[in-house]
Amino acid sequence: MQSVHQPALDGLRGACLIAVLLFHSERSWMSGGFLGVSTFFTLSGFLITTLLLEEHEASGTLSLRGFWTKRLRRLLPAATLTVAAVVASAPLWLDGTQRERLADDALATLFCVVNWRFAGGEYAYTLIFTDPSPFQHFWSLAIEGQFYLVFPLAVGLALRLGGGRRTLAVVAMVLLVGSVAIGVLAGPLQRAQDRLYYGTDARAAELLAGVLLACLARGGAVPLRGAAARLLAMAGTIAAIAILAAWSRAEVADAWLYRGGFAAYALASAIVIAAATAPRGPVRAVLSAGTLRGIGEVSYGAYLYHWPIFLVLSAERTGLSPATLLAVRVAITLALAALSHRFFELPIRRAEVLRGRSFGFAATGAVAAVAALALASSPISIELRGHLALHRAREILEVGTARSTEAPRFAIFGDSTAASLWKGLGPWLREEGGGQTVPGSAILGCGLMTFGEIENRGAWRKEWKMCRGMPEAWRESAERARPDVAIVLVGSWEARNRRTSPDAKTIALGDPEVDAAARSAIESAVDGLTATGATVVWLTSPRIRVPPRKGRLFDSDRAASDPARMDRLNEIVREIAQTRPEMRIVDLATFLRDWPGGELDESIRTEGVHFSTEGASEIARRWLGPEIVREYRQRSGSGG
Repeated sequence: MQSVHQPALDGLRGACLIAVLLFHSERSWMSGGFLGVSTFFTLSGFLITTLLLEEHEASGTLSLRGFWTKRLRRLLPAATLTVAAVVASAPLWLDGTQRERLADDALATLFCVVNWRFAGGEYAYTLIFTDPSPFQHFWSLAIEGQFYLVFPLAVGLALRLGGGRRTLAVVAMVLLVGSVAIGVLAGPLQRAQDRLYYGTDARAAELLAGVLLACLARGGAVPLRGAAARLLAMAGTIAAIAILAAWSRAEVADAWLYRGGFAAYALASAIVIAAATAPRGPVRAVLSAGTLRGIGEVSYGAYLYHWPIFLVLSAERTGLSPATLLAVRVAITLALAALSHRFFELPIRRAEVLRGRSFGFAATGAVAAVAALALASSPISIELRGHLALHRAREILEVGTARSTEAPRFAIFGDSTAASLWKGLGPWLREEGGGQTVPGSAILGCGLMTFGEIENRGAWRKEWKMCRGMPEAWRESAERARPDVAIVLVGSWEARNRRTSPDAKTIALGDPEVDAAARSAIESAVDGLTATGATVVWLTSPRIRVPPRKGRLFDSDRAASDPARMDRLNEIVREIAQTRPEMRIVDLATFLRDWPGGELDESIRTEGVHFSTEGASEIARRWLGPEIVREYRQRSGSGG
């Protein structure tokens, strides 16, 4: 049976796109809008499998070449155009850090592997609004690209084994269970979250849920009548409400998502898809609305173009109110997507232009040209270190080649501030300090101590599960990497307001309870790291100035920026160091106070908390790198 076009599925695309746009606009009431991408995954699995099964059942064969050509015509032109536009315009709007990694990001995007590049902590999705790549949103398209490459081969093999849809459904179910198991068995979430969010294998369950639905469907719809059809309509409504609730309540850091939650959400998406393809019902009626369908028809281009547009049209550049800025961003995104769809994407997709082999030649030439443009755009020349590398391996915690097996091994431990400092300090230790850098544990968004509830951006919450037990996580990382020197920098989260319960008073560093918790966490961290044989070099914490968010600065952010809190934290660190000779103090805070612009000089700390790559490099070169090496040599007795 040949499937017919289902208008409600266009509407579902439109609804999911709206969720993503609102999430990327930082609407607090759409904190789970990123899950719209998950529904896209399930819908893609359903539609692609439906096409493949129908072709096989109609002709007895699968034309893989035909399938891949159609997918390339559908996806490649607009994607290549987006990459080219971003790279060409980069000098006008990207900052130094973004431009430094632009070439690597662009190449990984062009070759559909950018999700694996983003699986490192430097691109944590929890920090997508702080230091993003202009290609950050391509991670999901990379996963789909990998799916389109490999899945048709699996379908062909499964159908050859006999049993048709049933065999394919069994294979898909086994793979789905395996995908969920990857998340369940991944270990502590603070180390695995980014790997689980971006990994193709960990997210495959959402695509496979669509595959299973397609195995049950006929003609692009689930064949149900009577009471069964009414039950599907009811289930679809409940699933749609659950999805809306998830869009409004879920957060990227929620542990449940990575322990089977994405798969459970995919099940709800599959039910909604089934209900949308039913002859009638509330889900089909709502999703068939003309506006949603119109947005859905241009959703691919809109998804591609929206993120660079959102980054260019920032609140800082435009000075617009949040509501006006959202309207401008969305209007420009949808207008550009509509023009692209009508005059660029459709003619190529329908082979009205670039017919036959000319498309292959044009596509190859375009990708090669954009790749060359990306390489030429890099502010750092392509490095040859033993062999030509597609990626320079500048990941934040892992790293480069060692000069010799005797070279001291350095690792960083801390939060996102430590991670930003490592971008400059790590390269200096390798290139100038004569050392190696090995994986540490700089967990973005996590402080060292766990104490009741924490206040951030005016909202109270419990400590994220991924942030609990940080001293133990640090020790585990050190046991694996065996650094000679464990460099530590914390403070931005320790300085936040705390309370023991919702009814308790607000307290902070300087209060005996919080001081005791900080002291215990620091002692545990030092003892755990030194137990692995490492010398602990603890950096005193410079003051911070928490920046406004969406133009608003909360009282709790002002309180966290109080210099007295960092002073108290540093006093506790010094007191602990007096009882632990294997712990060395390097007074980064005092050094930065003597910087020409002070601790908060915008040339080194652009937003008052994190270090810019250029600033971190300059600090390492001027003083910090040699000071750390000197402390290590004194401790190890190797002179200096």
